[in-house]
Amino acid sequence: MPLKDRIVRADGHLDVLGSIPPIYRSTVLEQCERLDFAKGALIWTQGQPAGYVAFLISGKAMSSYQSLNGKTGTTGFWCAGDLLGAADLGSLSTRQQTVRCLDACVIRTLSFERFDELVRRFPELAAAVIRALSLRLRWVAQLAVTLETQSAPERICGLLLALSERFGVPSDDGVIIDLKLTNDDLAAIAGVSRQFANATLQDLRKRGLIASGPHSLVITGREGLERLARYA
Repeated sequence: MPLKDRIVRADGHLDVLGSIPPIYRSTVLEQCERLDFAKGALIWTQGQPAGYVAFLISGKAMSSYQSLNGKTGTTGFWCAGDLLGAADLGSLSTRQQTVRCLDACVIRTLSFERFDELVRRFPELAAAVIRALSLRLRWVAQLAVTLETQSAPERICGLLLALSERFGVPSDDGVIIDLKLTNDDLAAIAGVSRQFANATLQDLRKRGLIASGPHSLVITGREGLERLARYA
């Protein structure tokens, strides 16, 4: 499989370390500190002092934002290869979002100062970071447009399709979304109430488009979901 196909994903993510030459990758990792987190642990919390970026080496994580009125919304899902904390670069030294581990995670941290030095030293790293931020910005813009223009059921169907592309594992029954999420999590990122999400998921099950697996969802009727999401 070509390198480009392995490191660029359709949902606005880029494997930053995997996209630079191995010799530069080794140099970057030598400057990093390794941190291990258990499933459910917080990598950092919104408002916490920020001083470093992190490369997610293994595991899966979810980011969220809490507004001034106390409402919390899911802002993204992250897996191996992603650069965490880039949104905090140039900020007032505080974390803009909370990042929680969905699985056991290993990260490599790099202080803002050292990160800036390496970006200046290795143009390939700088280009990869710019590409990753550009892809993420485009994904966020598409998400914003979706929330503004699509109905609530369309948003839920689109979310399920996006998650299946990102975390999908083929099976005899369909595509398993290899991510342990609650209905509250799905509702938060789709911008709907938990009750509405529950009702919509139940309707999709009755239509035979999704099924429930052990702590996971299975996409059993992708074409039907695409029609409901107006992808077709």
